[in-house]
Order: sequence, then structure tokens, then C-alpha cells
Amino acid sequence: MNIRFGERVRGSLEQFAHRTGQPKSRVVNTAVSEWLAAQAHPRVRFMTIETGERRATLTDGPQVWTIAAAWQSHPDALRNVETVADALGLPPSAVTASLAYWADYRDEIDGILERHRAAQDDALAAWERLQALQQG
Repeated sequence: MNIRFGERVRGSLEQFAHRTGQPKSRVVNTAVSEWLAAQAHPRVRFMTIETGERRATLTDGPQVWTIAAAWQSHPDALRNVETVADALGLPPSAVTASLAYWADYRDEIDGILERHRAAQDDALAAWERLQALQQG
């Protein structure tokens, strides 16, 4: 596919790619991918977090993965939109929007959940090592 950008867009793309150290094709691919996801899920936007990773976030709420984590943390009998929304202090529509995005982008959100769990496990193990050292 050959795409011709206007001069201003091309210049901004080149500057951004240079500043971030990414190939222009990756920048364009990410931008189009996020735009398509946002078209399918109007309440979702994307933000760059501290690590440089891009994350799906509700326009009026938290990152989608945090709602997915809350959903998973509820027992099956209490796992419903209203209960999770109440627990998070969010409107039910925010939970529904996050679940819809998660359903369409399962690999993305499940990957974030797995990395988050691994980071928690690592932090707990480090704390336990420190406690053992301090106790004897």
C-alpha cells in the first residue's frame, strides 16, 4: 500500500519517528490501529504510560485493563456489570465499554493482565526476601 501524506503530516510524522526512535511504518501502523479501535469503541482512547507502552483508556475513566482485573477478581456469582461498577465507583456504562473493548482485543488486555500479575509476584517475592533478611 502506498500512502501519500500532506507536507505538514509527513513532516510531523518524520519528527515523531525520529524523536521516538521508531520506524515511520510502525508509527503509522500504531496510529491507524488505534484509530480503528477507537472508531469501534468510541469511549476508548489511547495514552502512553511511563514505560512508553500505549494503553487503552476510557475517555471518562481508568485504563481498560484495570476494569478487566476487577471483573476477574469478583467471584462468578457476583461478576456482573452493576456489582463491578459499584466496587470501582464507576457508572455501569464504563464497565460495559471496557468489557466490549476487552472482548474485541482479548490478547492485548490479557497480556497486560499477565504482565501486571507477574510484576506483583516479583514485588511480593522481593518483599519476602527483605523480610527474611531483616528477621534473621
